[in-house]
Amino acid sequence: MKKSVWFILVVLLLIFISTNFAGEKEDPFEKPLKAVGLTKETLKFDYYDMSNFGGDEFLLPLFTLYHQNFFKIPYYTSNFKNYLASNSRSLKNLIGFASLRIAEGVRRGLVGNPLDENLKKIKSKDALYESIDSLFIKMGKKLSSGEAKKLKKRTQEVPEEISQQVALLIYASLDALKWRNLAFEKAEKKFDMEKLFDQSTRLLSSDEDLATPEFYDFLHYVDYKYLYTGAEDLAGAVDLVKDSLYNFTTDKKFNFSYNTPLGKIIVSNGTDDNYPEADYFIIIDLSGDDSYESGGANRFYSYPISILIDKSGDDKYLSTNKTKPSFGAGTFGYGFLVDMKGKDEYQAVNLSQGAGCFGVGVLVDYEGDETYDSYTSSQGSGQFGIGILSDLEGNDTYNTFLCSQGFGYTKGIGILIDSKGNDQYNANDTQIDFPSAQTDKHNDSMAQGVGFGRRADFLDGHSWAGGIGMLIDMEGDDRYSAGLFAQGCAYWYALGILWDEKGNDSYNGVWYVQGSGAHFGCGVLYDAGGNDHYKASMNMAIGAGHDFTLGVLIDESGDDIYDAPNLSLGGGNDNGIGIFWDKSGNDIYNVSAQTTLGRANITSRGTIRDYMLCLGLFLDTGGKDTYSKPFAKDSTLWTQKGLNTEKPLEAEKGVGLDGEYK
Repeated sequence: MKKSVWFILVVLLLIFISTNFAGEKEDPFEKPLKAVGLTKETLKFDYYDMSNFGGDEFLLPLFTLYHQNFFKIPYYTSNFKNYLASNSRSLKNLIGFASLRIAEGVRRGLVGNPLDENLKKIKSKDALYESIDSLFIKMGKKLSSGEAKKLKKRTQEVPEEISQQVALLIYASLDALKWRNLAFEKAEKKFDMEKLFDQSTRLLSSDEDLATPEFYDFLHYVDYKYLYTGAEDLAGAVDLVKDSLYNFTTDKKFNFSYNTPLGKIIVSNGTDDNYPEADYFIIIDLSGDDSYESGGANRFYSYPISILIDKSGDDKYLSTNKTKPSFGAGTFGYGFLVDMKGKDEYQAVNLSQGAGCFGVGVLVDYEGDETYDSYTSSQGSGQFGIGILSDLEGNDTYNTFLCSQGFGYTKGIGILIDSKGNDQYNANDTQIDFPSAQTDKHNDSMAQGVGFGRRADFLDGHSWAGGIGMLIDMEGDDRYSAGLFAQGCAYWYALGILWDEKGNDSYNGVWYVQGSGAHFGCGVLYDAGGNDHYKASMNMAIGAGHDFTLGVLIDESGDDIYDAPNLSLGGGNDNGIGIFWDKSGNDIYNVSAQTTLGRANITSRGTIRDYMLCLGLFLDTGGKDTYSKPFAKDSTLWTQKGLNTEKPLEAEKGVGLDGEYK
């Protein structure tokens, strides 16, 4: 009896032990890191080493988190993707998310509703008249009794439900204006703000350097938290209004237009309207195939709020102005555009389609196959501000040249999120308007999830840490094409992220593309599914890092093809870290260059860099794969020395692993 009890206990113990061990997944990083003398804890930059090359002003904490913690990148990025996808309709939530990422976080509405008092004011049947009258009083331009009577009569032509919604936007704008003015209160005492406005919009329309002594001084006089407080409150009002209007219908034709100190207010229904270039405060257009030359953007510092809501129709947003912002651009203020129904066309030159410069610009398009054309600083571009483009569905085409499609510069964040459809993202590399320093046969693109900063150690010493650029595409067979600095790339203490959730995608670029970067950056490309094709023609791509940059490419699944150049597929150069990880699928690796497939190289000898980590790490953890290099094969662990085999360095660590990890 005792023997049988002991036998049963032993069997149960063995089952318990085997079950626990069977439940544990083998870590695919353990073997390759051990092979080069590293652990998961030591796979990081030494910031004391980096301090030998200088620090940077305006450094963002999120950059440091990503740059120092590779193993947190998948979880943080997935969380960001999920939040943006589930909040893609909400201007307020998108702005709140963005402000937190650039360390100027505001969470309005966490306790109480900032709009409560304004919601009480609009219950009056004369809400539109009363709100406009209040606007004139607040701006120190009280209406005469005769003008007030005329205005009251005209506002009664607008249906009461619509009048109340417009009134809410007016009251919320007056509250937001207080915060915006507080943000620039100190600056207004010292600077000519209209002059700075013109200078900023002009320079952001080119690749010129913004860093004049006056501009640098101005950067320290802006209170971004006040600026984003007003933006969130106003965006909350826009959310309420657009949601109320979405299912509203009326057969009544009306066209209300009125000039105010903050710009023109227009409310229209029942006609195809044309909106010429002007300073619009509020446009609500409920129907018709409309044409806009401006709207939803700040064209001057003195007109800091512009809201455009178009409910339906196949609309055209066409601006040819080379310097004035348009269509969802917040420059020294707030510019919001929402288009809810119809197949629309967007064309602009600069600062458009979700652009922020010392302000917040948002464009949300609900449905339709859209075309977005711009030249620079557009399509989710934030430079000293927040720029967001959210397209909810449709097979869309995005065309640009520079600093767009999820681009973030100093103190800025640019986000492009596309929720549905087979999309094309093109950063023109045929017409060479912005020749790169690396090769004048291709453009600098700075597009498709790119963070960028100002490196000035070789200029005036006033370097500015870069911002955050994000491109999030949730589904569809997508096409990405660009020149240099693109597709999850970063430069100078900046963070660039491209996340593609699913679909059979193609990525085509030249240099510093597809999860890469240069000079103290962090670039991430994460593709979560599909049979994808990655192609880069010159250098530094597909999970590669140069000069204290962490470059990461992670592909979750699918049968993928990699046409890779030098410094790729887990390539580390001059104390950079490049990490490539294809988790599963039958993949093809076409590569002939040397610093690939898990290799690191420090080009010089005899400096302190000889003792600082440089890592190239390649992982393929599932599937039957094809390699053009003989040493790389299925079920194999390999290491590679640096290129200078006569003077090898311990700091150069190159390793690759192909194995089955489930």
